Amino acid sequence: MTNPSDTLAEQAAALAARFAELSATGGDEHIADALAGLSDAAVLELLERIGAVVHLAEAVAAHLAGQVEVRSARGVEEPLAKRIGEKSAAAAVAVAAHVPLSRAVEWCRVGTDLARRTSLTGEPLDSPHPVIAAAFDAGSIDIAAARTAVRTLEALAPRVDSVTLAQLEAVLAAEAVDMPLALFARYCRDVLDRFDPDGVEPREETLHRRRAFRLAKHRDGLPLWIIAPDAEGAGFILTALEARVAPRRQVSFQEEGEEDSDRAVEDERTTDQKRYDALVSICHDALKHDDGDLSGTAVTMLVTVGYDALVNGVGSATIFGSDEPISAATARRLACEADIIPVVLGGESEPLDLGERRRLFATNQRLALALRDGGCIWPGCPEPPARCEAAHVKPWWAHGPTDLDNGVLLCRFHHRRFDNDGWTLRMLDGVPHLVPPPWIDAGQTPRRAGRHLLPTA
Repeated sequence: MTNPSDTLAEQAAALAARFAELSATGGDEHIADALAGLSDAAVLELLERIGAVVHLAEAVAAHLAGQVEVRSARGVEEPLAKRIGEKSAAAAVAVAAHVPLSRAVEWCRVGTDLARRTSLTGEPLDSPHPVIAAAFDAGSIDIAAARTAVRTLEALAPRVDSVTLAQLEAVLAAEAVDMPLALFARYCRDVLDRFDPDGVEPREETLHRRRAFRLAKHRDGLPLWIIAPDAEGAGFILTALEARVAPRRQVSFQEEGEEDSDRAVEDERTTDQKRYDALVSICHDALKHDDGDLSGTAVTMLVTVGYDALVNGVGSATIFGSDEPISAATARRLACEADIIPVVLGGESEPLDLGERRRLFATNQRLALALRDGGCIWPGCPEPPARCEAAHVKPWWAHGPTDLDNGVLLCRFHHRRFDNDGWTLRMLDGVPHLVPPPWIDAGQTPRRAGRHLLPTA
């Protein structure tokens, strides 16, 4: 296994040498002045190197904290923490490393979870999670991703055999390298739901019991509403709001008295203000069209569910726009309601490729792109499908077809970057990869794009 201490020393030395080379400081210059003269590429390169050093430093810190935990455990003749006057190993680590107690607790937990063990006969054993430990020690994943992966594997251990658990560990270690933490945490939850489908329904019921719409007030008397929705309610609310604030559905405003003018006032509302205005608009329309029968819905929702789960009513499903999964039983009920589209994964669907006959992607194609991409494909971008545009990989004007194989979802910002900055997209083994322009990466190394889907069973 990689020794993180040796790797940290090497990476730190390389970082210091590279910084001196790029900044060419004489030692008296302030670091901010040295950095101000660097090129964009140099700044990004140093950040990447620093990230690697930080990951390695936390790996060393976690292993050291694990040692403090072992030397402070019950049964030890003279616990280390007590000898230095601290109540716990984490408190001792916090004092020694001059870090907050919360960080010291995280170091102790991960260091203990990934530490090598000793058998009852005194023989050394490998870490209980060797693949995660190797990635952590190499600086490939940070401490938060390592902790999330370990917690997921611990929850899976009673439900799967040892071979499957080892395979899942390898998958989680690989995905943790490329995914931002928020997406990786969601991915781990999806893995848990796949192997424990019965656990979704009880959690769904718990969230349903906790649903709330609380009315409060600010100190200045302004009303304050706090909404705690369940998964089903969140799906309806978010779908309705995003339908009115999506980029392609933005309205333009005109100044008072200029209704007949072509000049529009730029929309300077924040996203939160747009959502608020959308909510007021929805309520206004509901009252205006209230004819005494409000049993229908005014929005389209996508509910994805596996074929077996739909047939058997056991398993999980997803409402686009809601992070919390719903049970298959709820998905079957929603599939019977109006203006809700049940998307059965693995089933037959209508033809979606329209070739070059259309300039814009059709509604059914955009729905398919939403299901495939899950939102903006730019690595780390959290924008959902409703705030994305369907972009042609090969431009339409260059005879790029308007079909799924030539379309991706990009938020407005990254769509502009893709079109104007020289990025290209390449499919490698069926996975989209963004290729940066030479001024960002001289080697133009492809970078994995898109949301990472669960491996097929």
